[in-house]
Amino acid sequence: MTEHDVGVDTAKGIGIILIVFGHNWIIAHDHGEIFRIVFSFHVPLFFFLSGVFLRPQQDFAGLLRSRADALLKPFFVVLLAWGLARFLVSHIDLRSYLLGMLYGTGNTIEWVPLWFLPHLFLGMLLAWAMLRIGMRSARAERITVINMVLLLAAGISVIHLFASMDASQFNGLNQLLGNRQGNFPGLPWSLDLIGVSSAFILLGQVLRQQVVQFKPKGYLSALALAGFVALHYLFDEAIDLNMRLYGSWWISTLQALLGIYLVLAISVYLQRYSGVGKVLAYFGSSSLFIMIFHSWIEVKAFTMAAKWISNDYLNAILALLAGLLLPLLLLEMTKRLKFLAMLLLPVQRQARKG
Repeated sequence: MTEHDVGVDTAKGIGIILIVFGHNWIIAHDHGEIFRIVFSFHVPLFFFLSGVFLRPQQDFAGLLRSRADALLKPFFVVLLAWGLARFLVSHIDLRSYLLGMLYGTGNTIEWVPLWFLPHLFLGMLLAWAMLRIGMRSARAERITVINMVLLLAAGISVIHLFASMDASQFNGLNQLLGNRQGNFPGLPWSLDLIGVSSAFILLGQVLRQQVVQFKPKGYLSALALAGFVALHYLFDEAIDLNMRLYGSWWISTLQALLGIYLVLAISVYLQRYSGVGKVLAYFGSSSLFIMIFHSWIEVKAFTMAAKWISNDYLNAILALLAGLLLPLLLLEMTKRLKFLAMLLLPVQRQARKG
């Protein structure tokens, strides 16, 4: 692992902690101020960091294979295994479950955070295509920036458009897909969000060199923090892509950009403490596995702790630790079991291990 890989993995480590915290009872039970802070930048951060490692020089077939192996394979393996278990134990409607899985949005699958995987797959493909188009011109970076802005504007407009629609017109589709929330389930694989996600992926690629060589300046970090706090104090917008929430386009976007900058700056500062940096980098390199399993573990851990402890905040902290640490234990077990590694880990990762 190179030094800049460690830096980005440290940022991803901070990001995955925020993802797990974002699904914790402390935030989820009232969607208060902490929710609006965390949900103003943590998912855009992951799209941005994914763009840093996107390789536009890679051929389309290679990109398709590698991204499907890393993202779609665990999505279908985990949800198929869970659906079979639910069918055998609880006799769920298997047809509705499978249709919801194929549709692949947070409203139609039981392990909600997994919506991110097929959508990231689509976002990476679109961002790659936009970069390839730009590579044909002498002004490649300028064209990419223009495409990025247009995608973001279109993406936010689509989110706002669907948010204004009457949800009752989707009742038939919701019943077919098992969406019990009764709201707009999103387009398949959250295609309606692709403008926003691909824009942040493109931004990560455009700023790739700056990110891998990032050295924050104290005064810029202070200005970014002041701006981030001021925007939340004055406007307090949030971004919850799974729930099709994107506030004021320029305030929400600026909050996200400032949040991303602050995470990058904090990751560099924390790398000075080798122990902390290594732990966060490990979390970051394992973020996909944590993303898959954390939510179910958190819910179960909170429920179990509540039987013995009456303090919900203490239970939530214990659930947060379980949601971070138990997926890592599962990951280490998976690495050592060839059959599970074949089903859940990317082939390239297995090859490196071998």
